Parts: sequence; structure tokens; C-alpha cells
Amino acid sequence: MKNLTRLFFLVFIAAFIGSCTQTYQVKIDDLPVTDPLYTSGYPIVDVSDNIKEIQQSIIRITSTARYRVYILDENVNMTAAEADTINPADIAVDQTIVEESSAGSAIVIRKSEDRGILLTCAHTVNFPERVYSYKIGDDIPENTYVRTIAVKQSQSNVALTNRTLATYSLLQEDTSKDLALISINLRNFKDIAEDLTPLEIPMGFSENLRSGSVLYVMGYPKGFEAVTQGIVIQDNRNTKGDFLTDALYNRGISGGIIVASKDNFKSFDWVGVSNAGIATREFYLVPEENQLDPDLSYQFYDGYIMAREIATLDYGLTQAISTQSIREFLSENRRVLRELDKSYRMIYGTN
Repeated sequence: MKNLTRLFFLVFIAAFIGSCTQTYQVKIDDLPVTDPLYTSGYPIVDVSDNIKEIQQSIIRITSTARYRVYILDENVNMTAAEADTINPADIAVDQTIVEESSAGSAIVIRKSEDRGILLTCAHTVNFPERVYSYKIGDDIPENTYVRTIAVKQSQSNVALTNRTLATYSLLQEDTSKDLALISINLRNFKDIAEDLTPLEIPMGFSENLRSGSVLYVMGYPKGFEAVTQGIVIQDNRNTKGDFLTDALYNRGISGGIIVASKDNFKSFDWVGVSNAGIATREFYLVPEENQLDPDLSYQFYDGYIMAREIATLDYGLTQAISTQSIREFLSENRRVLRELDKSYRMIYGTN
């Protein structure tokens, strides 16, 4: 009897230990479907394939503008309105050439036999025709009298994939929304056509994001294809539904897609476009280009001194454009989209 009791006790202990060490693997189908608000918990399943599929619809873009800068006589007091009416070469005492460039990301939203249409941020492709700098001094009204006039001479726009590149043209832009539509002529650049995959995930509603909602941001920061994860740290920042996330921002990710899930990562919605980081701006005095000997540590210089703005990013914050603004922008430009693509009917809730 004692042996039987001892055997029963050992079996009980083994069963108890086994039950303590037993693990249960949660499957994605076991998770409940949430409400229209986006998920704030981190995924417990592998979402790599979903992310990789979305990344196929994002490409890298660059833009470079070349300016001729006209320097006016210090004794000439001319306002910008007056300068707009003249040829600056007629009054300049000197001139130089400078280049400004930007890099960003673009989302493929449409592709036909002839053309690829992409959405990006306006500030990545927009360079003004003229840029003024103003005289400064204790007895000079601020931003009143022009010191230099920079006139755009040319602009080159390039879209790049892992295999090839092509030039693109600007279709439409809205600087107030910081959104732009660009186009690639696929008849002239047939090789890139294979790399343009229109985005297939649905556009969601960024107003349903809440503080803590988990996001993925995809684009080309520093020219590298990348994905970063973050959460919403400020939802509905304004009437347009723009929001702020702690996903890392680097130059080049402007125009990149932001996605979130409302069904515990069974699927993703397009909820925004990354458009800006938070930056500290400072000005440095710099000489004219190619006027100094780079091999000399100390040398005299009697040329012009210019002020150059340097923006230093405060990493850890990314500003985002809402889907409300994106829908409005696409709706406002539906005529342009239909002219380029006769089969265009409806895209992301606009018609």
C-alpha cells in the first residue's frame, strides 16, 4: 500500500511540474479583432513579409537645383517687389553659382503602360525660382532691402531603384499640405517599370490613431532602404489630423509611408506620410566657393562672406501628414490623374 501511495505521489508531482512548464503558442487567428482604433500593443507574430511587401512600393528620389547668385551693390536699396521686375544681371556687381539638393522617398500609387505616378512630400521636389537674402544692420529694417538674388538655372530630378534609375517630372504640388505628385515616363525608362509596384494596402484613417498606437515607417533615410518602428506620441495635432511619432527621422525618409494595424497585425493600413523631423537651425558665415586654398591652414581672404543655414536634426521625433490631407490632395488632383491614366476611377477613397 505504501509503495502504491508513493507511486501515485510521484506521478502527481510529475504531472504538476509538466503543467507548470507547458507553453502555449498564441496564433494570429486566436487574437480578437479590435475596434476601429489602431493597435497599441506590439506584435507577437512575424510581420516581416507584410513589411517587405509594402516596401516594394517605396522608391528613392533625389532633386538638385542649380542657382546663379547675383550680388547687389551695398549702396543700392531695393525691395524684393522691385527686384521681381528686373533682370538681376543688369544691376549685380558680382555673381556666383551654387547648388542645392534634397533627397526623399516616394510611394507608387498608380502605374499604367505609359506612366508611373508617385506621391511624395512637396519640400523634397520644390525649389523656388528665386531666393532673396536681405541686408542686415542696426539702421536697416529687417527683411526689407535685397542683398543677393538667387535665380534657378536648372533642376534635375532622379528616381532610383536597386537596379536602375530614371528622371521624373513634377505633376502637382500643395506646399500647404507638403504633398506632391510626380510622374515617370515608362516609355522612355522601360527598365524601371518592372521595379514600380503600386501600393495595394488600403488607406486607413489617421484620426483613429491614439497615443501609443504602434507604427512602422518605411523609406530611404540617408539613401538606405529601411524600416523603423515607433508609437504615436501625439495624435490629431491639428484639424487635419496630423500626428507625431517617436520613430527615428533621418534625411531622406520624407515622403515615406507610415502604416498601422487595427486587427492585431493580421493586416496593415496606410495611415500617413512622414514629412519632417524636429531641427535646430543655426547660421554660419562662409566664404565664396573655390576662393580658398584647401592646403593652407591660415590665409588672407577679402572676398564676399555669406551666411549659410545649417539645420541639425533632433533625432527621435517624426512629424506625419494625415490621411485626411492625402485624400483631399488626391481628390483635388483627380482631373490630372485621369488625364494621365484613362482607366483611373477611384484611388484610396477619392473619385
